[in-house]
Amino acid sequence: MTREPYGGRSAVRRPASIKDVAAAAGVSPTTVSHVLSGNRPVNEETAARVRGVVNRLGYVPASLARSLQAGSTSVIGLLIPDISNTFFAELAKGAEDAAHDLGYGLILCNTEFDADREDRYLGMIRSRFIDGMVYASGSAPSRRRLEALMGKFPIALADEEVEGLEGALIASADHEAGGRLVGEHLRELGHHRALMLTGPRALRSGVARAQGFVRAFRGDVVEREGDFKEASGHRLVARLLEEGGFDRTAVFAANDLMAFGALTALREAGLSVPRDVSVVGFDDIRAASLAHPPLTTVHQPAYDVGRTATAQLLQYVTRGEVPPASRHTLPVTLKVRGSTAPPTP
Repeated sequence: MTREPYGGRSAVRRPASIKDVAAAAGVSPTTVSHVLSGNRPVNEETAARVRGVVNRLGYVPASLARSLQAGSTSVIGLLIPDISNTFFAELAKGAEDAAHDLGYGLILCNTEFDADREDRYLGMIRSRFIDGMVYASGSAPSRRRLEALMGKFPIALADEEVEGLEGALIASADHEAGGRLVGEHLRELGHHRALMLTGPRALRSGVARAQGFVRAFRGDVVEREGDFKEASGHRLVARLLEEGGFDRTAVFAANDLMAFGALTALREAGLSVPRDVSVVGFDDIRAASLAHPPLTTVHQPAYDVGRTATAQLLQYVTRGEVPPASRHTLPVTLKVRGSTAPPTP
């Protein structure tokens, strides 16, 4: 896909004025100002109407409009799926630190793994009132949506890939190597039957983790698809336990939150970890070492992924250039803790 350099910022459409927003919403400019600043309370119904008009008309404050006319906003966007997951919080911290070092601000969009919510954020971002975007969303991404945005500003993919998307910067941990480390660890402990709780199969990161695990484990693997949330790990393991005949000696969850859900389900069924079943996660979020028992997991450098993706992006943003496609793969390590042990004879 051929794209023109990002040099035509002077052609950015001038945003609507605060008076336009007030007239369309049927309120005064002062009320619009209060809604946007949050300095004064405004009736929620009125505030919602004003925000809707702001989004529809593409209104931005005059200070930002002046920056646009000057050729840059010095702001980039970051899309993440779950700010409550400390992995993404660390990734966001790395992104913000890299942006701050170069004098850029960062707008955080939390999608909650919701494709519709992501669509709304991308619709707002499409207005070009940012200089670039770091995409770390956990929903099944749309290549066409991102391609359309790549014609407007540079995009870096953090910890995730998009099938068929050309020309993006990618900064990611080595997901397949992480899965391989888990498979080798469990095989060396003597496990031959494992349950693999995958992430959404539409996401390349989860697929790579599962592929690396299956190839290295070389045993009997049953796969169940989760959604990277703790509830899905609990639900999938509880369902297998309820069906009877649970003969797995190990569970590998594609992230730590699903591993926590699996730990809870196993404990509720009266099984002991790791005496009866070993459990392994992926991410090494802060709570992993505090779990009971402490969770064996793959450590991926969330902060470094966010920082690397953002730093690479801003190299080109600051020069107004179209970045060439590139990939930065960061190494992972296995943190062996108390949740894994040889299977009971």
